[in-house]
Amino acid sequence: MNTSPDLSSPTTRPGVLARVGRLLRGLVGSLAVGLVLLALVLVGAQAMALGDGEAGPGWLVVTGHVLGAAAAVALQRQVDRGRGARAWAAGLGVLVVVALVLWYGWYR
Repeated sequence: MNTSPDLSSPTTRPGVLARVGRLLRGLVGSLAVGLVLLALVLVGAQAMALGDGEAGPGWLVVTGHVLGAAAAVALQRQVDRGRGARAWAAGLGVLVVVALVLWYGWYR
C-alpha cells in the first residue's frame, strides 16, 4: 500500500520556500525588464540628443545601462530555468546588477 501523497493533486500546496522562490523570481524578473526598458529609453535619448546636436546622457552611461540590462536578463534566465542555490544566487545577482547600474548611472 502506497502512503505517499499524490503530488499531482491540485490540493497539494507548495511550501513556504517555493512561494518565496516564485516571489523572488517575479521580483527580479520585473527588475530585469525595467532595466531593459530604462536602457532603451537612454539609447533613444542619446539618439535624439545627437540629432539635436546636444550631448545627451553620454555613451558611457548608455553603454553601462545596456550591458547591465544584458547581464540582468542573462541572470534572470538562470533564475527561471534553475533550481535551488543556483537560482537563488542568480536572483541575488540580478538585484546586485540593478542596484549597481542605478547607483552609478543615477545616484552617483
